[in-house]
Amino acid sequence: MRIYFGAYWFLDASIPVINSLTKRHSLFVVTTQGAMQKAGALGDDLIASGVTLRCETPIKLKNPLYWWQRAVGVWQGVKRFRCDVIHLQEVADPFLDWLLIRLQRVPLVLTVHDPAPHMGELGFMKYYQQRRPLVEELRRRADWIIVPGSDTRRQLLDLHPELTDERVTVIPLGVYDYFLRWQRPEHAEKPGTVLFFGRINAYKGLGVLLDAWERVVTECPQARLVIAGQGYDLPNYRERILRDPQCVLIDRFVSSQEVAQLFTEASLVVLPYVEATQSGVVSVALAFGKPAVVTSVGSLPEMVEDGVSGLVVPPRDPDALATAIVRLLRDEPLRRKMEEGARHLASSRFSNEVLAQQAEEVYHRAVAHRRGYSSA
Repeated sequence: MRIYFGAYWFLDASIPVINSLTKRHSLFVVTTQGAMQKAGALGDDLIASGVTLRCETPIKLKNPLYWWQRAVGVWQGVKRFRCDVIHLQEVADPFLDWLLIRLQRVPLVLTVHDPAPHMGELGFMKYYQQRRPLVEELRRRADWIIVPGSDTRRQLLDLHPELTDERVTVIPLGVYDYFLRWQRPEHAEKPGTVLFFGRINAYKGLGVLLDAWERVVTECPQARLVIAGQGYDLPNYRERILRDPQCVLIDRFVSSQEVAQLFTEASLVVLPYVEATQSGVVSVALAFGKPAVVTSVGSLPEMVEDGVSGLVVPPRDPDALATAIVRLLRDEPLRRKMEEGARHLASSRFSNEVLAQQAEEVYHRAVAHRRGYSSA
C-alpha cells in the first residue's frame, strides 16, 4: 500500500508507527521543521531510510509561500506519489484542512489526538475558534478516525454526535523507543528522583503536585523533584519551586539527549493532570521502563495499568498523589516489579509493530468505505 502520512504536527507520536509501517508499505511523509525539532529529528536519522520525506519550513499564513508550500506537498502525495490512502495527524492548519476536505476521491484516515483544546492552552485557543469550522468539517469528511484511547473516543463522539461511532477506532500511542538512541552508559538512575516532564499548562496539575510534594519530602527526605518544561502556568509556581532545595527546575527547551538523561535518572514519572486525553510522556516512560503515577483522567488509566506499570490516583487529590509517590519511593521491590511491568507493556500491548498492524487494518477499512461512498 502507498501511504501519504501527514505529520505536520505530532511527529513524535508518528515516528514509531511510520518506521514499523515502512517495513511493508511505501510511505510519503510530510512534516514541518517545528515538528521535527520537537521530536528531536533535526540532524538525526530517526525516520527509516525507506521513507520519502518532505519537510516544510515555517511560514506565516499571510505569506503566499505558505499556500504554495502546502499545495505542493499535497500534490506530491496525491499525484506524484500516487497514494492509496492519506493518514493525517489532525492539525488546525486552515489551507491544508481546506484542501483535504475537497480532495474527495482519496481515502482519508484522521488521527484526532485532542477533540477540544485543553484547559489553559492560551496559545492554541487564540486561533482555534477561528479554524474550528474547518477542523470539524474535516472530521466529518474523514473515512475513518483514529483516537488514542476509549475516553478520547467518548469525548470526540460527545462533541460530534453526527459521526458514525463504528468508524472511530482506538489505537493507543506507541512507545517512543527512538529516545533510547540517546541513552548513555554514564547515565544511571538517581534514587529518589521524581520527574514531571512536558508542557506546563493549567491542565497538567503542577499545583496539585507541589501540594503533594510537601508531604513527600517529609516522609522521604532524600527525594528530589525534577520539573522540566515550559508553559503558561509555570509563572504561577516558579518562586515556590525555586524556594524548595529539593526541586530542580529546567524551564527551557530540552534536547532529545537531555530527555534521555532525565528519564534514565528518574526513579518514577508523575503525571498529576486534572484533565487529559492521552500523553506522550507515558510513551517515553514506557520506553525507559519507568513506573508512572498518573491521575484517572482521559485515557491515562488506559496507558498505565494500575499496580502493574504504575499507580492511578484521583485527580486534584494531593494526599492520594503523595501516598502513591511515597509508596513507590519506599518500596524498592514494588517499584522494580513495576519497571518490569512497564517493559512488558512496551513490548506487547503498546508495541509499535502491533499498533502499525492495527493502523493497516484501518487503512483497508477506509479504502473500502471510500469505494462504497464513491459508487453510491
